[in-house]
Formats: sequence, structure tokens, C-alpha cells
Amino acid sequence: MRSGRGRKPKPLELIKLHGNPGKRPIPTDTPQPDKLYNVPAAPIYLDEIGKEIWNYLAPKLVKIGIMTELDIYVLENCCVALSVARKASKELQESALVCATKNEDGSNKSIQRTPYLSVWREALSEFDSNGAKLGLSPSDRVRLRGLGKKEEDEFDEFLKTGKAANGR
Repeated sequence: MRSGRGRKPKPLELIKLHGNPGKRPIPTDTPQPDKLYNVPAAPIYLDEIGKEIWNYLAPKLVKIGIMTELDIYVLENCCVALSVARKASKELQESALVCATKNEDGSNKSIQRTPYLSVWREALSEFDSNGAKLGLSPSDRVRLRGLGKKEEDEFDEFLKTGKAANGR
């Protein structure tokens, strides 16, 4: 049983896409959720920005075969985080980057960064963290192999078309 220490194990699909440069044994007994072949509708609670992000990312993730039924929640987190980051960015553009705090007598106490900067940073960090799980970060994208040459097994083809690969 894993003690929970060290790096998180990479999902089998990402190992297949990234390759196995360390030549470590690839686990064969890990549960594999079903791949999605149709793009799921955006969750109703997402705001307009979140739905726009969903409608941009979800079809691409389904197309390259990374999106499974269990990854929906990771993508939701990405959409919420990027929506928050965009809203905070808009506020940053419309306000000063620093603000003065006042003492009780009205005199200046200190100068601080606007709270929108922290919100923006945290939201982008959350997006990066969740996006890396789906291969969205630039470094993960560079490491992905064979995206244009997606290999499907006969069962995947059967699920999509209802016909076996040999025509039966």
C-alpha cells in the first residue's frame, strides 16, 4: 500500500502520451475510467466566462482522448479558476495596484497591494495546478507525444461506430 509520500503517480493515459523515459514498470492493474467520446455540456453553475472556457477546452480534451468521466470535475475547477482570474484581471486594470490603509484618525497607515492581485495569482495557480492534470500546461503540452496520431484499439472503434475493425 502506498504511503502517500513522493510524487503522485502519473495516470496511464498520460504515461502513454508522454512516453516512459525512466523505463519504470507501467502499472497494469489501475482502474481506468471510461473515455468520453461526446463533449459533455458545461455545468449549469459556471458563469458565462467559465462556460466559454469549457466550450473551448472540453472538445479538445475529448478529441485527443484525455477526457474521461472522472476528469469532468478537474475541468470544472479549471474553468472556475480561470474565470476568477479573468475577473480579477479586469478589476486590476480598472483600479490602482496599491491602496493606502488609514488609521482611525484618518492618517495614512500603510500602502498595500490591491487584494485583486492576490486573487488573480491564486486563481492562476489553481488553474495551472488543475490544468497540469489534464496536460494543459505548456510543459506538459511539450511532453505530449502522438496527439496527431491517436491510436485507438478495436474496442474504442466499436464503441464509436458500432462496427468491428474487421468490418463485421
